[in-house]
Amino acid sequence: MSSNSLLKAFVFAAVTCALPQQTRAESSKKPELTWLNIDWQPAWINNGPLKGLGYAQTVERMLREGMAGYDHIDRPVASVTIYSTLQNRDACFAASPYQGKDLQEEKKHGVIWSAPAYLYFYHGIIAKPDAVPAIQKHATDGYVNFRSLIQDDTIKGAFQDGRSYSRWLNPIFADPTRRKNLFKSTDDAGRTQNMYKLIDAGRVDYFVDYVTMLKYQRAATGVPSDYVYLPIEEHKDLLSMGSIVCSDTPLGRAAIRDINEVLGTIRLSPEFRDANRRWLMPEGQEEIYWRKWETELLPLKK
Repeated sequence: MSSNSLLKAFVFAAVTCALPQQTRAESSKKPELTWLNIDWQPAWINNGPLKGLGYAQTVERMLREGMAGYDHIDRPVASVTIYSTLQNRDACFAASPYQGKDLQEEKKHGVIWSAPAYLYFYHGIIAKPDAVPAIQKHATDGYVNFRSLIQDDTIKGAFQDGRSYSRWLNPIFADPTRRKNLFKSTDDAGRTQNMYKLIDAGRVDYFVDYVTMLKYQRAATGVPSDYVYLPIEEHKDLLSMGSIVCSDTPLGRAAIRDINEVLGTIRLSPEFRDANRRWLMPEGQEEIYWRKWETELLPLKK
């Protein structure tokens, strides 16, 4: 055999041997799983003494630790773009209403949810103290009738644009004719603190949010808060659940299967329960909260 033929044979053999190694290297590469996050406390807390203790932040970290088969990527987004991002690229988000029950219809398409990871009471009213007497004119047995309140021209409220509240409040905020006494906040950075700033500046008398926002304000400042939380009639005695949502794609569906498997273990851990207790359990509601946790949340595996 000529030297030229020997060289060709050697090159062919080298290339042939290299191909399986290259294929194995490509197949062993971990899929990238992008996690969306927003500047919203106490779901995510990125500064101060409570840094890293957000409830969605804690759950996401525990999931990532249990999902070693993925390369996990962080991606901050504006809150109004969460679901459009999920619908247009592979990603997951750790703080969504379970099965999308409280989302606007356009946000429910092209996404898929995990088993529940959070249990929480619905929104009420956070108000400055001197506004409470006027607000309570619309209350019965301690619960404020929100539809009556927003018709009162002497009281100004606030809500956050583009945010999903509940299936009972979303239609109100979406209707300009019904929200003439409501200020629509469009600030996205520092969403929680911006609402308190609106009250402190005298621009509004109250805003609509979870009791957890009041708990965070107290915990972040280290001093008792002057703000008052008032439950609303539309949400009386209602509890809801939250979960992780991913893009409804091959990667997203695989991620949800793996997330559900990890949730089956970590939902039983003290750290997981504490993340819910710290931020999402109202004071004085411990018995009903943990009863529903055991009987309604834990049995759901997907």
